[in-house]
Amino acid sequence: MAIGTGFFVGYLSFGIIAISDPPINSLIGATLAFAIYQGVSFSRFFGKRRGEFEYEYRYNLIEKAVKRLVLKFLGLSTFINYFQDQFNNISAEQEDICQKLLRNETVKNNDEFLFSIYIKLSGLALKDNNPQKEKNALMSAIEIKPNDLLANHRLAVCNEMDGFKDEAINHYHAALKDPVLYSEQLKTFILSQIERVRLKGPMNRPPALGCRFMIW
Repeated sequence: MAIGTGFFVGYLSFGIIAISDPPINSLIGATLAFAIYQGVSFSRFFGKRRGEFEYEYRYNLIEKAVKRLVLKFLGLSTFINYFQDQFNNISAEQEDICQKLLRNETVKNNDEFLFSIYIKLSGLALKDNNPQKEKNALMSAIEIKPNDLLANHRLAVCNEMDGFKDEAINHYHAALKDPVLYSEQLKTFILSQIERVRLKGPMNRPPALGCRFMIW
């Protein structure tokens, strides 16, 4: 994908940056795109940003789980609507579909299913700039998994933005107790946030891990 994009951009850039003929420009663009892509991937898997990769990866698993639930319980046409709606600025259709899933009897009796949907709903609320709805969804998720990294870290950020120092620290601490938190980089980042809040108080826009590289 990176190489293909590089070829296309390189070809189009011929009129702006006439390094050589369009085919050569395309080759240069493809090479640069591939190098940048590999550098970013390497830094996420093995470098200092490994914790960010773990965070994003776990959120991506949630997204995939919800898509499977939509297809399984609501059918192909609803799945297509769900998929298309993710490209809108406000994903109202996705929220409605998630609410339909919550009313499904099988889903209501499966904590894993419910947890994934609540995390998804919290992300949609953030995208819609609705902090109270986001907090409600995260608290529902935490009732199922009290020490989950995603839910607690994001709820800590919400509490910071509301000015709640103790609540933010408590949820950062809870995130550290996630039984499958293996990344030392991620642990170090969360510990640094606890220390920052303890010494300087909550921030209106705390540095939330993952926000710089993905849309929640």
